[in-house]
Amino acid sequence: MSTRFPTFQNVEIRESLLNWRLLAAVGLFVVLALYPAVTGNAYHTRLLAWMMCFAIAALGFNIVLGYTGLLSFGHAAFFGTGMYTVVIVMNATGITDLLVLVVLAMIAAGVVGAIIGALSVKTHEIYFALLTLALAQLLYVLAVRDVGGLTRGTDGIGVSRPDFFGVPVSELSATVYLVGFYYYVILTFLAATIVALWFVLRSPFGLTLKMIRENETRAEMTGVPVLRYRLYSMILSATVVGLGGALYAIVVGHITPEYLDWTMSGEIVFMALLGGIGTFLGPVIGAGGFILLQELALAYTEYWHFTMGLVLFVIVLTLREKGVWGGVKTLATRVADRRDDQ
Repeated sequence: MSTRFPTFQNVEIRESLLNWRLLAAVGLFVVLALYPAVTGNAYHTRLLAWMMCFAIAALGFNIVLGYTGLLSFGHAAFFGTGMYTVVIVMNATGITDLLVLVVLAMIAAGVVGAIIGALSVKTHEIYFALLTLALAQLLYVLAVRDVGGLTRGTDGIGVSRPDFFGVPVSELSATVYLVGFYYYVILTFLAATIVALWFVLRSPFGLTLKMIRENETRAEMTGVPVLRYRLYSMILSATVVGLGGALYAIVVGHITPEYLDWTMSGEIVFMALLGGIGTFLGPVIGAGGFILLQELALAYTEYWHFTMGLVLFVIVLTLREKGVWGGVKTLATRVADRRDDQ
């Protein structure tokens, strides 16, 4: 074991690395903000909007898996709840303001998260995963059966374009709305989600979740109410995932029960594994990589499920839980250490 103490040069290199990450993040958002105007490519812009919606959902899922250590196969329930809340509220109440709809969708997803969490947080590992899967599938069945006449079954519901603070932006053409206005709304929500979760997960609350993940027994012995914090993490996770679903509902324009199905939960898990569980920005990278890989696989082969499964197998085999982003961070740290040794 090395006994070398950190030197001023080590600290300087690490501070430079952190500054580089910050500058890279700012640069990435600048590129994303300028991309629609510079390229004028509506298809790529819509694809980026799609990626950003799922990046928000993957960030929310990582709260439960990466920070609390709970594997859930039921997060499609929260994603679909966010989607259905937007369209049901619009149709039932006539509310068309985007921010109101998004807030209501987050609240509804949080309530569903509280219910599923309360019923499942006492279980562990595979039992937790299977119980969340079973409870989420109940919502899928309700949506397919069109209970209450709200979901229209497998036919789904079309989503109208909402307005913004009373400004009738919905009157814009579909292309201008999605590429010009709504794209920047999603980008703003993604930035706000990243900043908010950055502080939340580095607060005492986030550190407590990490303690529970690392050693639940020790956390209980120190007086941490483990079950309560698990429930809190489920509610927070569901709320963020519901935000991603609410934003995605307007991008896709049509909602069907498949967004509540277990396959959607599997895709969200795939995104987290691809980017790196337990890393903060890993889910963002994983969501973008998953959607890009899916588009490329669909374009070049009909066996796209096999292709994506093979990629996940290779990443898990080589990088394990670190994922792509964790691998990049490890490589950057090794490079910094070698520069320090020279």
